Amino acid sequence: MSIPIPLDVQEIMAEIAGIAFTARNPKTKKPIKFQISKGHSYIYFRGKSGNDYCYTPHPDLDGWFYSFAYVGVGSGSRSGKAKRFTMKHLRCHRKRKDARSRALSLRAAEQKMHPTLGEFAASDSEFSPTPKRVI
Repeated sequence: MSIPIPLDVQEIMAEIAGIAFTARNPKTKKPIKFQISKGHSYIYFRGKSGNDYCYTPHPDLDGWFYSFAYVGVGSGSRSGKAKRFTMKHLRCHRKRKDARSRALSLRAAEQKMHPTLGEFAASDSEFSPTPKRVI
């Protein structure tokens, strides 16, 4: 038998566990607040350099979708084996489709800059990327 946990308790538990998304909306400068109960926090596409190009599949409480990149920093960042990442290129969108297309365009731009990192770098149109989901 499982007891349903109210949404506000889920959000408090997520903040305590450090799961909360800590960024600010670039347009409104307000902290981004996601509803935990809607599923995945973000979906990412892994670039050949090990960077993750992400978007949020569900809007935050203000109705914004986000696209951003987790870029490797420190040792291993140039070889694609980074252990630490930082969020870059954060942008907000009103449509989920716009956020997804921007995440894919960031990934495509990276692959054009690094043609030797993968076999699909020159002809990415033949390759359909498989998104990975993060809870």
